Amino acid sequence: MAMMRNLAISLIEHEVIKTTVEKGKELRRFLEPLITRAKEDTLHNRRTVLSNLNSKDATSKLFSDLGPRFKETNGGYLRVIKAGFRAGDKADISYVELTIRNQDQETKSDDAIVEEFTPETTNTIPETKTEETVVKESAPKKTAEKKAEPKKAAPKKTTEKNAASKPAVKKPAEKKEEEKKSWWSKFLN
Repeated sequence: MAMMRNLAISLIEHEVIKTTVEKGKELRRFLEPLITRAKEDTLHNRRTVLSNLNSKDATSKLFSDLGPRFKETNGGYLRVIKAGFRAGDKADISYVELTIRNQDQETKSDDAIVEEFTPETTNTIPETKTEETVVKESAPKKTAEKKAEPKKAAPKKTTEKNAASKPAVKKPAEKKEEEKKSWWSKFLN
């Protein structure tokens, strides 16, 4: 119960939180009835919500901001979006967010989500480097967090001058990198 209170208070305050899928689904069961009560601002509803949340600030925001915002909505106030797996124990991670959010809150949190899952863009490799150094630089790093690291962008194709002098041959390491692209790449492109 205390964990659900803390998650609910954080969600009311920030409007988006990152947690496990199981906690997010349970949070929906806990918080959606409170939002329904916040639609009608009566003394009884305020006392009921306050007894469940134990936070005056969260209760006042719920009744002053979120209740009127969801006045026309009949349920479905929260959205659980799966976001991959946690690095340490591979638990399912999700974002829990309000379905109707403030525009400034929405852009801040959405930018943070996109930045977290976008691969870093690398500078283009100068044409003076030899083919061997290009293969060495693009070789995957062997670390414990191999899956969590974003993939490097493939080097640009050679120009016509270089193409005539050196035929472009894909190395086996480059083929493996193309096959192991993150599953987030299909959502972020």
